[in-house]
Amino acid sequence: METNSLSKSLSAPRDFTLAVHVSPGDTYEWSKVLLARASINGTFELLTAAWERLLGYGRQEFTGKTLGKLMNPGKAAATVAAILDHENMGPVELTVRCRDGKPKRLRLHRRFDEYGNKMFIVAEETQEAEPRP
Repeated sequence: METNSLSKSLSAPRDFTLAVHVSPGDTYEWSKVLLARASINGTFELLTAAWERLLGYGRQEFTGKTLGKLMNPGKAAATVAAILDHENMGPVELTVRCRDGKPKRLRLHRRFDEYGNKMFIVAEETQEAEPRP
């Protein structure tokens, strides 16, 4: 009987981090990773609890909203446009306002589903927030 090596028989997505299925339950609750699923208009549909811990907003406050609502209004439109840009898949950096009013700087990595209807986001906090004007 011929066997295949493990490396030949398994195939992982090129960016396996974004292929993680996030659903409510234990993994959702203790995850330290900022994972999110959003519709193509940027509205959050599902987030890990790490978003709550980092920004201080409850899950219900995020669901149905966009990151643009947590940003400086003068920069929100351009940043949201960059997030939704299918042509430039590089990371997007933005500053959001936490519940306590403090700014947090995030770097978003995102991918779109095959139909262009959903966006999958992995975010990380960067060192310093932009200074306030």
